[in-house]
Amino acid sequence: MKSVVTYPPIGAIELCTRKNVLRTTFSVSARRVRITTSPLLVKTIFPLSEERIEWIMAARRKIQEKYVPHPLLPTTEIDTCFFKIRFVADNRLVGSKRFACRKEAGAMNVYYAPDFDFSKQEMQDVLHRLLRQILRKEALLYLPMRLTENAERYGFCFDSVRINGATSRWGSCSAIKRINLSFYLMLLPADLIDFVLVHELCHTEQMNHGEQFYRRMKTIFSDYDLLKCRLKKAAKDSLFLRI
Repeated sequence: MKSVVTYPPIGAIELCTRKNVLRTTFSVSARRVRITTSPLLVKTIFPLSEERIEWIMAARRKIQEKYVPHPLLPTTEIDTCFFKIRFVADNRLVGSKRFACRKEAGAMNVYYAPDFDFSKQEMQDVLHRLLRQILRKEALLYLPMRLTENAERYGFCFDSVRINGATSRWGSCSAIKRINLSFYLMLLPADLIDFVLVHELCHTEQMNHGEQFYRRMKTIFSDYDLLKCRLKKAAKDSLFLRI
């Protein structure tokens, strides 16, 4: 169950309750503060301690300073795994219909009304939300299918997979083999997506990053060190976390 609580001076906090959660966790990203806890522990969450508030505010400032949203212009082109996202003015878009999206010749064209003002912050926010929706939709179509293919190919088993907008990690795997994948993976080339997917699948066997984990990864990827370096560079150089 999910709800939103307004808590000064933090503002909106996403409160998630799950029956299988044994402890309370706090997470901060560029776009939200989330508390995940058991329904039995909800009444113990608030009020937050001064130390916890200070930690949340400091974490948020650090993230916002590091990941400034990428400014979008009519000439902006964004490379995803399978196509390029680009903006195209369309005189047919008027009134309340401001955008239309269509795949054409290896590109996802985002059509916008000619009077759309890219310089306004509220319009930038609209565009960023639209791009995240595009990435999420494509991720839902591709990532679960590709995860299953990799699991079958290398002999892994997982319980379920969820697609989210995580901005602090590409993916995660729980102790009960539930895998979470960020839709920002779609900004990576196909071989790096597979590298991340197999990384999470390896966690279904080894929850830590110990010797056995790396041995399993390097058995599958003989060029493990090169792929790891490329992944780090891609996260730094691409629009990851800034859309």
